[in-house]
Amino acid sequence: MGALIIGFVAIVAVLTLTWFVVPSTKDADAVEAKKNRKSGPAEAGQIREDNHRLPYRYADDSIFIHGDSVWTGIRLTTHPEELASADELTEMATEPGRVFAALGRSGRPVEWHLKIVEKPVDAPAETARIVDAAWLPTRNYRAYVERIAEYQQRLGASEREVVLFLKLGSLAHGPTVSLGETSAEVPRPRSREKAGLTARAGELVTGVAEEDLAPATIERWQAVAGSVHQAFGRLGEPLTRADLVYHIRKPLYGHLPVPKEPVIHSRAWGRSQFDLVVDFRGDNSRPTHIEIEQVDEETGKQLVSYATTLVVASWPESMRFQQYQAWARRVGELDFPVDVSWRGTLLPTDQFTKELIKIHNNLKDEYEDMVAGGRTPDQQLTDQVAVSKEAVDAAVDDPRPGFEGRMRFAVSAPTVEELNRRTSELKKHLERQAGVEVLRAKRLQWRLMQEALPGDEPKLPIAPYQRIQSLETFGVGLPTAGVNIGDRTSRDRSGNVLGWKGPFIGWSGRFPVHYALHVGPARNMGAGVACAGASGGGKSSLGLLKFWQESEAGTECVAIDPKVDFAQMCYYLAFGAQVNDPEFEREAAEGTIGTAYSKFQPVNAEFWAETRVIDLLKSHDGVLDPWAITPDVHAGRLVAETMFAGFIGQQMWQRIQVPVTVAMETVVDRYDQRLQALMAQGASAAQAAASAPRPTAWEVVQDIEDQLASAEGDATSRADKLAELELAVTVLKSLRKMPYARLAFAKEPRPFEATRRRRTVITLRGLELPQDDNPDNWQAPDRLASTILQMVMRMASQMLDVKLEQHPVTGLMAIRPKALFVDESYVVTATPAGRSLLQRALKQGRSYAMVVYLITQQVADLIRIEDAEAREGGTNQIHSAFMFLQKSVEEARRVAPMLKRDPDDPRVTASLMEPHLETGVCMYRDADNRVGTAEIDLVFAELLRATDTNPKTRPSRQAVDAPADVALWSFQTDMGDLEVAA
Repeated sequence: MGALIIGFVAIVAVLTLTWFVVPSTKDADAVEAKKNRKSGPAEAGQIREDNHRLPYRYADDSIFIHGDSVWTGIRLTTHPEELASADELTEMATEPGRVFAALGRSGRPVEWHLKIVEKPVDAPAETARIVDAAWLPTRNYRAYVERIAEYQQRLGASEREVVLFLKLGSLAHGPTVSLGETSAEVPRPRSREKAGLTARAGELVTGVAEEDLAPATIERWQAVAGSVHQAFGRLGEPLTRADLVYHIRKPLYGHLPVPKEPVIHSRAWGRSQFDLVVDFRGDNSRPTHIEIEQVDEETGKQLVSYATTLVVASWPESMRFQQYQAWARRVGELDFPVDVSWRGTLLPTDQFTKELIKIHNNLKDEYEDMVAGGRTPDQQLTDQVAVSKEAVDAAVDDPRPGFEGRMRFAVSAPTVEELNRRTSELKKHLERQAGVEVLRAKRLQWRLMQEALPGDEPKLPIAPYQRIQSLETFGVGLPTAGVNIGDRTSRDRSGNVLGWKGPFIGWSGRFPVHYALHVGPARNMGAGVACAGASGGGKSSLGLLKFWQESEAGTECVAIDPKVDFAQMCYYLAFGAQVNDPEFEREAAEGTIGTAYSKFQPVNAEFWAETRVIDLLKSHDGVLDPWAITPDVHAGRLVAETMFAGFIGQQMWQRIQVPVTVAMETVVDRYDQRLQALMAQGASAAQAAASAPRPTAWEVVQDIEDQLASAEGDATSRADKLAELELAVTVLKSLRKMPYARLAFAKEPRPFEATRRRRTVITLRGLELPQDDNPDNWQAPDRLASTILQMVMRMASQMLDVKLEQHPVTGLMAIRPKALFVDESYVVTATPAGRSLLQRALKQGRSYAMVVYLITQQVADLIRIEDAEAREGGTNQIHSAFMFLQKSVEEARRVAPMLKRDPDDPRVTASLMEPHLETGVCMYRDADNRVGTAEIDLVFAELLRATDTNPKTRPSRQAVDAPADVALWSFQTDMGDLEVAA
């Protein structure tokens, strides 16, 4: 039975709150007592005048019990409204209300409590989760994530959290909501068995009585909560017990840091096994604020905070949605945090209509009484009668549920003077920006603070500050608007958690942004990432940062590097200041650095051992032969056709396609004959395939020459056939003599080694890429360079194989995550063959745990890929987009579709240009299609130096070695101004 109970019951959350009341009369004894209390911790003889135990009886990751009431919490997903379209804003404002209305199907009122807070980032906890999500993190990756946590704590990083608490019902009367067939069970009476002496003594001292909730009761209420969570679906996710504890503690700590939840998250059910979650002390002698006293758990130092709660006294007459008046968004614009607590009761249709009729009749009676008494009603009353009449008519014509709500804004500060300043600033800001009037309720501050705690609310004598509203107005303040963007988890219909939070990459406002390449595919999205912008905007720095982060986390990364940026970063991190030696570049191109024969030895041997840099143009002949970069001969046949067409152009390809196709069929037939001969000698199919020489592009050209020689010796050969063969031989012979052609044509091709590393960089040093993004304008060298890049990409894709391997941590068989970085990707996407190749890579990548990261200055062809997907009825393959600075309105308009935004919207084009964007700042569309401004933060001076792509500043920055141990790296905030300016 004990094991059964453990399975159903997580932890009893019993919170003890001790409240001290200081008399408002200022007699000498009271003043002296207050001084004594402030001078140090409470002495043993001090009298506690007013002790309260908060009635939390049970809490898990699904429900919590407050007295006799059962509640659940949902963390709502926030969405940036910076570039939201009119339709998106309308949906953001109305969708919560539509889902909310479903909770009232039972015809009974449902209590709710919305809270909006800025929650400090739990960096240590995030660190553990980020490391756990990595495939095989290096020692330096672990140190990096830990240092990032230190950095965020230093800067006070926080995130905006919106939580909706819902009262599911009571233990005695069952559920209020009716989203399923589940009914609650009345709890068993408490056991009358005599407790032990220790237990009874504990109850006497703490005032905490033992609880006895049947596991079946908990299970059934969890089922009710589950139906509510399912109804909210993509709007949010269930609140955990740890998050609940934070929201209980938050109002009781003011501006002071809220301690973390106890380490123990669950334990066996039994006597005297409770958590002491909060011990609160405060001074309620002031009419307009509370003085909060807390003790630092680490130092034992007495800490003080001053807090006040403001109530909403009046709203604008019109509650129609207007973005600029969204109150929830406006409070986030202040330079200090403001906590919002909005309580209400969902009223079923009939009750809502009756309340409106009652209000209208009261106002109408007051109006008529004034007229009958010979007084002229003022304009305010006249307007109220008219508005209430319109509300009644609307409710009668179109019956809908509504709610009765009361909103509070809480502010705290380290001094009374600062508290008063913040209060005054908040009042002015809300009235000016949203037309909302707030005031400080006197001698109600303690009750208002209690009201901010999750669960049942205290009874407050402030009915004038309540408001009856239609359900549509629930979202007009955009309570779910925010600037949070980046990775987040989601749940599928079975409740399984999808995704995770990746490493830190920068800031959205004052909130951190996290991003991992594989979170999108893990959440069943496309495998592509787009990064575009003008030169110098910062796109390369982000790509290099992700390449370093992902490879150190265990992702197998391959970069196609036309500008040598990726190679240069790897060289600097491995060899430090040696990269500035005049001989370094020569040896790097030859591939001798780091060997026993080189004077250049790595300062970070571990990093270099997991890095391979291939200088393509100095590599072996035939490394890009179609049959050398494909897994099988018949696939190589198709690649060879694409390669020939790319090299000579579509127009010429149409003229010589027949003899080339015949030659390819001939060489493949010869290969099949070699296989058959080997198998006839007793070799297996695998052995024969491994030992039989494959066809080559060189062999294809040679066969065409043989065809021509044979035709010339045959008197019956037609003239047109001879002309066709002569043209093919002339074109292909000329092709083999062109620059870069030796990479694809060799008598004996030598493919790259198959050794796998964390990082492989294929640098195209010296390859002159086309400057024109229109292939119709390309000359022969442009076509050759473009096709070479396509072949490199195909080869890189083959290097990232899809075989299963044992996970180094879990031991289970899985596919290792992989990433292909393609710089200057516009050259690949400019041709139909290149776009087709990229589309296949993106579609297959999702199944093979491979992400394709595309970096380009020309975004038009990436848009065409997305549009093609949409036309074919598929899902767009680019799950995230980072759009950096654009130089013109026309360029900004071309970029807008990558953000899934209207190119004709002037807000969108303005957001992509100066002055909104500067170097290192971009517009980021995350996997949830949330779009916001993100400032990329490299954090460390070493990464700033390593990712510098400016040839003028790079030598000076890379004149010092980067320590091999990330624990010794320096924060950029500690760098000198001159070095940062460099």
